[in-house]
Amino acid sequence: MAYLQIENLQVNYGAIKAVQGVSFQVEKGEIVTLIGANGAGKTSIMNTISGLIKPAGGTVSFDGKDITGHKAHTIVKGGLALCPEGRKIFPRFTTYENLKMGGYTSSPEAINRGIERAAELFPRLKERFNQVAGTLSGGEQQMLAVGRALMSEPKLLMLDEPSLGLAPIVVQELFECFTKINKEGTTILLVEQNASMALDISDRGYVVENGKINISGTGKELANNDKVREAYLGGL
Repeated sequence: MAYLQIENLQVNYGAIKAVQGVSFQVEKGEIVTLIGANGAGKTSIMNTISGLIKPAGGTVSFDGKDITGHKAHTIVKGGLALCPEGRKIFPRFTTYENLKMGGYTSSPEAINRGIERAAELFPRLKERFNQVAGTLSGGEQQMLAVGRALMSEPKLLMLDEPSLGLAPIVVQELFECFTKINKEGTTILLVEQNASMALDISDRGYVVENGKINISGTGKELANNDKVREAYLGGL
């Protein structure tokens, strides 16, 4: 069984079938990307894996254990963390307080390690530890959201639309950090609107359309696929 194994996942919102029998896998040490149009079901998949939504059907297995329908804090303790779409920081807390919140399942020693790691990955955050998070720039808030997700020392980090609304230079900086995080031993599942950059750093990828996976392959294969290029890479 793969490190993260999704089998026939189904997610409903009332009568709306947002995810319709999705199956895919992530191997340990990989970067895997889900790409697709807005409303395709990507965020629903991420939220269901992380325990924020209960699936209508199917299974989620991580690190050899069935975690289908488990509560979010239990999943975090098991080594899987989500950096959500839209950052979802605590705007009235300081940067430092936000980071500590990310370690709510961790020991004091682990929290200290997490703070040090965030400061190393994102030096700008260290300069703003005492600044109220709501006053940070968009790029700094995204760095904070990533740093907060890393506070639980996850084995697998899920990143949902991390480049959304950010300047290209900030996006480049973030993607360099994602590569570094992965090389340091953290497996990554990425949902990303910037398909070109995402596929460039990914081992493999899946295209989600209308709640189903229609195309899969290595990052290079998807980047060179005519349908993917036309739909998600601007026809380049």
